[in-house]
Amino acid sequence: MLQNKFLRLEGKLVKQLIMLLILFIPGTALSAQFDIWETGISLSQIVETARQHNIPLRQEGIIAQDNGFNQRFINDRFWKADRVGYTTTLMGVGAKVILKIHPDWPRRMYEIEIRFVGESSSQEFKTELLNMLTEKHGKPDKTLINFHRAYRWEPSESDQILLTMYSYPILSYSDVKLKKHALKQMGYKIQNQKHGYTKKDSSKF
Repeated sequence: MLQNKFLRLEGKLVKQLIMLLILFIPGTALSAQFDIWETGISLSQIVETARQHNIPLRQEGIIAQDNGFNQRFINDRFWKADRVGYTTTLMGVGAKVILKIHPDWPRRMYEIEIRFVGESSSQEFKTELLNMLTEKHGKPDKTLINFHRAYRWEPSESDQILLTMYSYPILSYSDVKLKKHALKQMGYKIQNQKHGYTKKDSSKF
């Protein structure tokens, strides 16, 4: 009888361990995925993926004419950035892909954001994009964000896909838990910067 209880307890512990591995190890099946990207991968893995696919990855705000990967943009400022990205063409229109990075090591990606430009402002394009996402992920929940129509899908408990119909549509793929923690950590850092102090010497007190 004691042996049966032990086996049941052991089984529960194994299941709990599996769930922890799924939640906290990057590159699992629960990650939100877009194209070659998936949430949860580290900034180092992002760079390696961009290198392999010749993507013109750089820190957000850096403008250059390169059409492919260029190592000179992977500098000290890049490694400290909370957003990196590149421009591309999706569904025949221009788009900016922004990869948002958690501030703490190992600098994991918590969100992929696609900002469409050009002819994406047309109602025809927006409808086509919505229909394509609905066909793949099912019927979305409807909501309002800053008085703009938005559509939300939740492929899993930890993932969210959000399409917001601004003048130019914005589509995001998020790891909800990782994003929540990242925003919390960034809030702490901003608050500390306002007061002119950091917590790096906390062990001395």
